[in-house]
Amino acid sequence: MMKKLILLLITLTSFINVCYASFPVTETQQTEIIVSANAELPTYRSGNSVWGILSILSAALGILAIVLSSPISLLFFLLAITFGAIGFKHKPNALAVIGFILGVLFFLIAALALVLIFIFLSNGDGLVIM
Repeated sequence: MMKKLILLLITLTSFINVCYASFPVTETQQTEIIVSANAELPTYRSGNSVWGILSILSAALGILAIVLSSPISLLFFLLAITFGAIGFKHKPNALAVIGFILGVLFFLIAALALVLIFIFLSNGDGLVIM
């Protein structure tokens, strides 16, 4: 049964490809491009959502680095804060705000966790279970 189904699918696929190849298109259409003076073309300076996208992407990479237990997460959070601040300077949008807030929040959490780990390790007592 399976062999017949596969043979049917191969036959249908081949038939469709042959049908498209056997009927060439001889008629072409001419398209006309109209340029309007009122049309706004997006430029790098007017579409500053790139800073918000970079900010949220850096924050997401920082969270991924925390999940993977990598100390480079602090760098990603600093990048998220920086890109978010640049996004505020040009034109604040939701992505820049979210990326900035996530960057600051997770940077503080990660920095506090690292400080506590270093204090705990430098104490020398180790883990005490009562």
